[in-house]
Amino acid sequence: MFTIEGIIGNQQQRISYINENGMGSIFGDFIIILAVEDAMESCEPTGPVGQYMERDINNPLAMLSVISECFDTISGYEGDLPEAEPLPEGAR
Repeated sequence: MFTIEGIIGNQQQRISYINENGMGSIFGDFIIILAVEDAMESCEPTGPVGQYMERDINNPLAMLSVISECFDTISGYEGDLPEAEPLPEGAR
């Protein structure tokens, strides 16, 4: 589980993500929840550079990426943030 805090349109917002038994869910302030739900409708891949993935609420790294897209500024986080796999040796 992780929680992200930040600013959207000059308003402080907070969102939390939980993944239990492979099932993800989000909860938090109204504006960020709406923004994330809207961003989940996009057909564009998300994720860290070189590791793009489908937008999937059950994938913690994908959700971290989608949530990050929605904030104007991120001011803090709590919990265990998922990490991308390291780039393979020789990759550019």
